[in-house]
Amino acid sequence: MGNARKYGVGCVILCLLLLLEVSFPLPGETQGESEDAVFLDADKVVFEEETGLAVAEGNVRVRRDVLRVFAHRVEMDSTEQVMSATSEPGKKVTLIQGDRVLTGDSLRYNMLSREGILTGAVGSSPAGDGRVFLRGKQMEVAPVDVARSRGWISSKGSKGVEEDELIGKLSDVSLTTCNERSPHYRLVSKSVVFVPGKRIIAKNPKVYIGEHLLFSYPFDYVVPLDPKERRALLSSFFPLILSDSDKGQGVGIGGPYVWDTGKALLNVAWWSDTGWEGKATVEQRLNDYWTVWATVEHSYEKESAEKLYRPSWGILHAANGWNASLRWTQREAISIQKKVGETYRGVLWREPEFSLLGPWGRAPLLNAYGRIGVSWGEYEDVQPTVSMNVRRLGAEVHLYSEEQLESYKTFVKSEYKRFWYDDPDSLEQEIFDSVFGIRYAWGTVDLATAYVRRWVSGETPMLWDYYRDREDLYQQVVFPAGKNLSVRIRGGYDLIDSKLAEMVYSVTLKGGECSRWELTYRNDRAEGDDWVGLSFFITAFPDTPVSFGRRELYDPFALPDGLAEVLRRDEEEQ
Repeated sequence: MGNARKYGVGCVILCLLLLLEVSFPLPGETQGESEDAVFLDADKVVFEEETGLAVAEGNVRVRRDVLRVFAHRVEMDSTEQVMSATSEPGKKVTLIQGDRVLTGDSLRYNMLSREGILTGAVGSSPAGDGRVFLRGKQMEVAPVDVARSRGWISSKGSKGVEEDELIGKLSDVSLTTCNERSPHYRLVSKSVVFVPGKRIIAKNPKVYIGEHLLFSYPFDYVVPLDPKERRALLSSFFPLILSDSDKGQGVGIGGPYVWDTGKALLNVAWWSDTGWEGKATVEQRLNDYWTVWATVEHSYEKESAEKLYRPSWGILHAANGWNASLRWTQREAISIQKKVGETYRGVLWREPEFSLLGPWGRAPLLNAYGRIGVSWGEYEDVQPTVSMNVRRLGAEVHLYSEEQLESYKTFVKSEYKRFWYDDPDSLEQEIFDSVFGIRYAWGTVDLATAYVRRWVSGETPMLWDYYRDREDLYQQVVFPAGKNLSVRIRGGYDLIDSKLAEMVYSVTLKGGECSRWELTYRNDRAEGDDWVGLSFFITAFPDTPVSFGRRELYDPFALPDGLAEVLRRDEEEQ
């Protein structure tokens, strides 16, 4: 019986190859396997030579180049080169191409034109730090050139996509990064185009939290699948309620318009103390490495008490961990937290500024990760009585080390910067920052302590990059407050001035392992710069939350920029 089955399978493979007019290597030849060869295997295979119909049942496996199909029953018309695959009750037909997996109730696929329809389609693909899951009524698949001719994607949108890739178009679709039977959030769209390894284009999706409609997105939305891109899955034009100690209470609306190779961000707000403000940003990706951007905003700056237009523009380059930036800014309203309870605010012109940061790499002798960077810029620093025009050259080194012990983890962050100026009275400045921290637990309570120290020598002719010694102590406590609910409290104590300078309170509501809401209140006990912010995080896209009224805060417990992905990759390799 076993020999008969092997003989039957061999005949089917041979006949399919001959009917496809494809040559195959004889034993001992070095010719590679043809990409057009179709291989069919199953528990039972029947081939009718007169009609050219092959019928396979039971654990059917079909392979053609990188395409794999698994089903209970497959009918293959070798004359028309059309395959029909069906599943058993309660099971699915599975189609695999690379790391993309699609399942459905049935599949009809033309091997020659590489077009097909998968009904009851369910699929997933890597996205960000997780996977994006799709479910649709049916999915049409076609090669890139056919997808372009049908208007599924534009010529620009298909740039960088291999011509042998299959593009999918789904109807009546639900998509999410939440791998649960009842996802905590999802996007629902009448039509979605799936470009493997690049992007998912959802046509005017509706956003649901659980079973509740949150809002409808007014444009097509693009979900990035390319690992080079980092973007939040959920964003939309959304009403905001704001609070800021400098501007009062506010209301506004903000969100993006996203297309295949870029996006535009628009925010408009009205404040009780300062009136209207607005900001618009456009980003356009030129290729996999280069992005150009431009911003114009009309905003209030506290120190000058002026509301002005503040344009900026530049170009970014990212490749193999290297990041370069060239930017120009005019009347930039800057806010820099220089130590706990001390924030510098002022106006700066960059004409221009260039920076280059290298990739994170292992430093085995130090048991640490490190990176280096350089910068150069021409600046106009607007000071209370005069404006300083200064050129500055800089170099920097970053180090990070951590060690997991039995019941706690220690970490050290260090950053050394040196700047040279063209001012005869202030030639150079050296800044050395270090954080010594420990994370530990007490029952269900997570605790962390950090000692922050800075040493400064030399001086600068400008105010915005003027730093002085600091010595601060931070304590953080995180404890559960209910199902999927936790509270975080962090205090910052100034050891030099002997005062509690800052308190930060956060309440986090988790939507399973898929997402979380975070409400934050910052109490600035030194300068009175209090604010309230709300953020929504998608687990698969943790670096790009949707935030309303939240500002950047110095966090001594956070990993340095760009290091999280390196640590995760090293853990996977180990």
